[in-house]
Amino acid sequence: MTTTPRPLRVGIVGLGGIARGQHIPGYQLCENVELAAFCDANPATLNAMGDRYGVARRTTDYIELVAHDDLDAISVCTWPNTHHRVSMAAIAQRKHVFCEKPLALTYPLAREMRDAAKRARIVTGCGFTHRLTPAALLAHHLISTGALGDIYHLFAVYSMGGPDFAARPQTARRTKAVTGGGHLFEMGPHMVDMVRWWTGQEITAVCAQSRTHIKRRRWEETGEWQDVDVEDSCAFLADLEGDTTAVFSHSAVITGRNFDQRVEVYGSEGALLYDQARPFELQACIGSTMSNLCAGYGLYDPLWGRYRQETPYPVLPVPRQFLNAVPGEAQGTPRRTFIPAFIDAIRGIDQPLLPTFEDGMKAQAVLGAVVLSSEERRWVDVVED
Repeated sequence: MTTTPRPLRVGIVGLGGIARGQHIPGYQLCENVELAAFCDANPATLNAMGDRYGVARRTTDYIELVAHDDLDAISVCTWPNTHHRVSMAAIAQRKHVFCEKPLALTYPLAREMRDAAKRARIVTGCGFTHRLTPAALLAHHLISTGALGDIYHLFAVYSMGGPDFAARPQTARRTKAVTGGGHLFEMGPHMVDMVRWWTGQEITAVCAQSRTHIKRRRWEETGEWQDVDVEDSCAFLADLEGDTTAVFSHSAVITGRNFDQRVEVYGSEGALLYDQARPFELQACIGSTMSNLCAGYGLYDPLWGRYRQETPYPVLPVPRQFLNAVPGEAQGTPRRTFIPAFIDAIRGIDQPLLPTFEDGMKAQAVLGAVVLSSEERRWVDVVED
């Protein structure tokens, strides 16, 4: 007679949007996994979520939650300034930890988390979910298999914008003490990770410029004005291993572009254009024949009296194998979440796509160099002590 092994029991710290949108649905995709304990600083949120998902163990104290002996893993879905202390408390209890990005406010704190996790021999995960965009998976395949040849240039944009940006109130998330930075820390980790993952190369040096366009904002609750201490936009030039150059742009003032994530990659044998707004296709130009066709002036437009190209490269639909890599695709409910891969890794199944604390630390090393470069207006090497 066979017996079913006990479920893996999971605790979640922080029950906001990222927990509701990615972590909880991700655990629900996994077999034999139990949502066993919830923690949130807001008692009303805690009880509402506990009732919704039938979780009896509830606490506003993360130390109490991670101390439960029967918990196997912890999701850290709190604000960035608490990632380090919550994760370190969980690691001290030998719990596997999945932490959202940015992994910590600084590189030294992120390195401490990575080192502690290695000593404890636990499985870690970091929330670089944009790896699971089907077009990003295809781009990784084309670049990593050498289809584009040696990579020369990358141009990575992850920005947003709206006409009401200047009128928005001050919030805790718009302070360096809580987030570590502005849109560089909100969007930058994803694109640094994407470039590292696609190319297999580390970023070795950066030269950056940051701007705070709205210098003061008003607290909605009190009406008091406060100086803004985080950037609204940041652009930086980056050296990569292997003579590759990358340009990154992250901004909250790209008016009218909404949520804009795009990457252009140019290599010795081809190029590709990635746009997250079109997650099931890439524009790609591979090989000399296609390059010769695509590099022309395009069609003659008699209205404008010149040649132009509406779409520079042919559209390449994402093959089924990459669609199937997205969790929930087989069930008809695809969800960009690494939680199923995290659970499989805990169970000893190799998960090469899963971002870990190592990846989170590497991204933070780059962001730290970007901040220093912008402050001192010079090139800064990305140094990992």
